[in-house]
Amino acid sequence: MPLDSVDLETAKAARGARLVVNAMVPSPWSEAAKGCFRVAGVSALVVHRGFDSAAIDAWTGVDNVPVLLHEREPTRTHWAAIVTAIDRMARGAGGPRLLPDAVPERARVMGLLHEIAGEEGIGWNARLAMIDAGLTGDGTQGFPPPVAKFLARRYGHASSDLSQVRERVAAQLTVIAEELVARGGRYFGGAHPNALDVYSATFLTPVAALLDDTNCPGVAPPFRAAFAAAHEAFVSLVPAALLEHRTRMFAEHLAWPIAL
Repeated sequence: MPLDSVDLETAKAARGARLVVNAMVPSPWSEAAKGCFRVAGVSALVVHRGFDSAAIDAWTGVDNVPVLLHEREPTRTHWAAIVTAIDRMARGAGGPRLLPDAVPERARVMGLLHEIAGEEGIGWNARLAMIDAGLTGDGTQGFPPPVAKFLARRYGHASSDLSQVRERVAAQLTVIAEELVARGGRYFGGAHPNALDVYSATFLTPVAALLDDTNCPGVAPPFRAAFAAAHEAFVSLVPAALLEHRTRMFAEHLAWPIAL
């Protein structure tokens, strides 16, 4: 199903699913939301939020991404609400499911997704590493210092301990890899990928790949150094099974190279 990029006015006038995503860097939260639409076979209009975002933020009421708007339903900004909404759209259309119906399995998947995308999850910790490099380095690593300072206030860098963050990421990656092996090693969802497959693959981008024009054309150059900091901090912790799974997901189910 297509993810058609549109301008703000087109999105405001449209019905159905509209998704606001990061235009400058492959933020895992944005890329995972896009990936869920692709895997679920559900169409959406995509609006790209860049530096000049005042009009978009006024429309969504949120100064962040991703943001999902669907029909007259409330605006969704949290990864769990976005995944659940896309899964419900897929269920209504008879498409592939992102989440299990059975409550025990659904709870298992949502719990593991939290360790990837939630507060203090893999993505959160990778971002702390990018912030730390921008604040403590010479300006050539991590987020550009003004961005790093803004994000540090928003995401609590001052209270983080990067050595503990590294230990937490190692434990999280181990649990995710063990789950993949327990499910047969190809997909977390069995015969077809589910939300865990999408989130595992997209949230490994900051730690598994150095961004350039071959794997992510269009990424804003100042942010390449940010992702490089997360890569340096965590790539050695990623189990081979998860790297292989990520390659398979991008080759078979997600857009490659990564298209912002």
